[in-house]
Amino acid sequence: MNNFNKLISTLRLLHDSLQQSAVNAVNQSLTIRNWLIGFYIVEYEQNGKDRAKYGTDLLKNIAKNINIKGLTAPELSRCRQFYNTYPQILWTLSQISQNALPPSILGTLSQKSIQIKDKTTVPVTKLITNLS
Repeated sequence: MNNFNKLISTLRLLHDSLQQSAVNAVNQSLTIRNWLIGFYIVEYEQNGKDRAKYGTDLLKNIAKNINIKGLTAPELSRCRQFYNTYPQILWTLSQISQNALPPSILGTLSQKSIQIKDKTTVPVTKLITNLS
């Protein structure tokens, strides 16, 4: 019976540990996804031809056309706010494998610069080339 109890205990520990790892991976991916969504929305608003459609209508149109569960206009607004509040999150991309994000996303980012809170402008190219 002791061996059986040890087996059950080991399986529970294994499950709990790996489940927590999965939760952490999902949280990290969603954080990066939300930041990147905010980045692309802000870039579109600032450089796009449809500047007059800035704001709620744009977010409603994105939500309607993207048709992804959970990405409503208010959530897209939070993504935009998240990007604007934490532009330095891009630094965390240097800790992510290049295989984690499609090259088309990194290519777009590599052409940009971000401004850190101390007003230093950092070319994103430097950050992207540090991906390992």
